[in-house]
Amino acid sequence: MPIRNWFKSIVSNDPRATLRHKGPPLVAYFWDGGCPVAHPVKNISSTGFYLETTERWLLGTMVMMTLQRTGADPSHPDCTVIVMSKVVRHGEDGVGFSFLAVDNPSSTLQSGPVSQPADRKTLDKFLEMIHSDHDYPRFD
Repeated sequence: MPIRNWFKSIVSNDPRATLRHKGPPLVAYFWDGGCPVAHPVKNISSTGFYLETTERWLLGTMVMMTLQRTGADPSHPDCTVIVMSKVVRHGEDGVGFSFLAVDNPSSTLQSGPVSQPADRKTLDKFLEMIHSDHDYPRFD
């Protein structure tokens, strides 16, 4: 059985190689021309996330997403983060995204609301807060 799993992992087309967390206390917003709607994030890892949505962007499409912690005080500044993401797979109930690296956007920010995607350090800090909000299942 272990050899079968090893072989399966070598020939798999599934790019999800990092540990994922199922059912995080998290929703995502994206702009589609209408009113913002919260979409559940079904799982998340350090490299990307799976979004429950009826949208089906083309593979490779870049989408700016606002991720919001649902288990935190919405007035807290660390409750949301904007990330640049790329469509990497489609599923029956949603779309898989990978995070795209952004280099130091804070150096170009003006005073006022943040509307630029987070850099890797900010994203990692946000992911740590999600994990501490709640104990939720991990799976590979």
